[in-house]
Amino acid sequence: MLHSSLFDMANASPPARMNRPDPTASPIVARPRSNAVRGLIAVAVLAYVALAVTAATTSNGILSVLCVLILVTFVLASRLLAGRMTAWLIWFGAAALLVWLGARGQGVIALDLVPAVITTGLAWLFGSTLGRGHMPLVARAIIAIEGREHLALARVAGYARRLTEAWTLLFVVQAIALFAVVAARNGLLGSAPSSFALAFLHFGGYVVPALFMLGEYAFRRWYLRHVPHYSLRMFIERLAHNWPRLLRDSADPLDGALKR
Repeated sequence: MLHSSLFDMANASPPARMNRPDPTASPIVARPRSNAVRGLIAVAVLAYVALAVTAATTSNGILSVLCVLILVTFVLASRLLAGRMTAWLIWFGAAALLVWLGARGQGVIALDLVPAVITTGLAWLFGSTLGRGHMPLVARAIIAIEGREHLALARVAGYARRLTEAWTLLFVVQAIALFAVVAARNGLLGSAPSSFALAFLHFGGYVVPALFMLGEYAFRRWYLRHVPHYSLRMFIERLAHNWPRLLRDSADPLDGALKR
């Protein structure tokens, strides 16, 4: 028992202790069970995307309603399984609204609004961390992925705040554009949207942030060339592995330079 406890203590990594990225480090090796879960999630996401594309291109109201209901269920799944009353109330409320839209022949509106609502949520997520007393979201990501020591390097903290502002602006502009396309498609702006605008509605909302991320990664490697960096593959792996930590705002007094 003592040997086991000492072994666990020796191998435990304290939350506050993080090292700088090591280019020679091997990627995180997930447990077989974790790989299986991630595989199932990937299959589910691909199935949803295929269904959503079909619904969007055919303007099928029933498929659109089904897509949004699947998405809401997926987002609330853990809380629904835990029996959370609030989650179930949200689910039944969303289901009732979707059925009502479907019965009125307006199910496509629900699917059209998904990218705009997601983008609005992301704009709020990034923007809410820029206020006084909060740590910028990108700074949290750096701590979670590359370590607190990495954030303390020259120009890194300032870059983290500027990048959080850039992401916020991108999502705000994109959300406005997406809502405008939805409004135009439903005759609220006096003219129908172009085919390009419709393609942007269901694909641009995901492609633009991906391109922005790739461009930012290349710029960061140049602008912060005095600090070590993970490869893009390892960076994405560690981001996926540590993303829950991004939601935790730091209360460490040492982070005062990052807050204002």
